Amino acid sequence: MTKFLLIFLFLGLLKCEAQSNGNPYDYLELALRWPNSYCLTHDGGCREIIPQYFTISFLRPRKRGGPDMQYCPSPFTMPNSTMETNKNDLLKFWPDLRTDNFIESKLLWRDQWKKFASCYNMMPDDYIGYALNNRKRNDFKKILTSAGIVASGNPYPTRRILQAFRKALGVNVDIVCEPDRSGSVYLAEVRQCLDVAGTTPIDCDNIARGCDDDPIFPYMGFQPDKDPK
Repeated sequence: MTKFLLIFLFLGLLKCEAQSNGNPYDYLELALRWPNSYCLTHDGGCREIIPQYFTISFLRPRKRGGPDMQYCPSPFTMPNSTMETNKNDLLKFWPDLRTDNFIESKLLWRDQWKKFASCYNMMPDDYIGYALNNRKRNDFKKILTSAGIVASGNPYPTRRILQAFRKALGVNVDIVCEPDRSGSVYLAEVRQCLDVAGTTPIDCDNIARGCDDDPIFPYMGFQPDKDPK
């Protein structure tokens, strides 16, 4: 009983601090990665079968013009119950691309909480829920395919990629590209910006980080996987 009382008191202090000083961040950033690009640009390899749809890379708070917010002091950790409750959705939408083992994957989600979510004025259940709900809202692969940008190993102009998301979402996104060892550059992530409540998309800067003019949109499967529901 005493433990729960202390938790409620701590949350009350957070709420009061947020009301008096405002949120310590200006918006949230949801990064969705293209698994094929991750596997081509990161050492260590990937599991045998990887999703052929965009998956969550991270959800983090951002301060405009300020330093990255990471590893904030927090009395909370990611509880096992939160991961167990959201097991199916986490494995679909926020997988560890190196393993399909649920137990091993828990390290990824605990690390994400420790690195980014500790800087939120929210609890672990809310953090996981916000990330999953926003990922489910849009099928980013379908947005690109509808604009003629197909995962086929071909390069596409960054301007065309950004315009496709602007037209479909009504707001600007950012994209991130990464090179492999040979110097080929791949579309790696699409980053969507959300208001401080984590519910409403807002404009990002509409920029392409690390991209040359025509990043490759790679494909590594036998047939396209539909976006899971």
